[in-house]
Amino acid sequence: MAPTGRVPGVDATSYLSTAALAERLIGEPVVARRWAEDSALAGYTVGGLAGHLARAVLTVDRYLDGAVATGDPVDAVGYFVRVLGAHDPLTSELHTSVRDRAMQEAADGPGPLVARLGQARRALQARLAEVDPSARIAVFDETVMSIEAYLETRLVELVVHIDDLAVSVGLDIGDDIEPRAYATVAAVLAQLAAAREGGLATVRSLARRERQPDAVRAL
Repeated sequence: MAPTGRVPGVDATSYLSTAALAERLIGEPVVARRWAEDSALAGYTVGGLAGHLARAVLTVDRYLDGAVATGDPVDAVGYFVRVLGAHDPLTSELHTSVRDRAMQEAADGPGPLVARLGQARRALQARLAEVDPSARIAVFDETVMSIEAYLETRLVELVVHIDDLAVSVGLDIGDDIEPRAYATVAAVLAQLAAAREGGLATVRSLARRERQPDAVRAL
């Protein structure tokens, strides 16, 4: 299934402000103190989760360095449908490799990770002001997307994993995320849940929980 419905577009300002929040969170002293402890996200240490969160910025900078892509693009929902498939979130080869890359990203500790993240965010601030958001790039598994659509997927990763990391270390920073960012992420996740679990189940989960006691999942 390849959904084509549009979600509210994410502008570079919304994405970059959320990236700055991720940078600040990873730099919190409590994150460094609990770096090797288990996080709230199964299979990840706090450090590994921080590495995974940072990659929502680092990968954008890296993919923008690639050649302009050709081929039919997918939107943010289609990207997640394609990439996630039916993979088990803990034991599948895909998710094992995702965790391995996160651990490698965080291997040298919070200070260097925050430095790389900050450097990438500042570079993106300049680059995203100059690029055409409709330009196509090839991302994970050679998936073709517009830059705008890929930023939507990265915003989902940022918002979801900022919450994971904050909960892991006992911080409450949810109100620091812009309402526009929440609106974009909620729209992507609702459409993704409908694509993976069915439209009626998703609507009932949101509006008629008495008819859908088992909540649907997007991710």
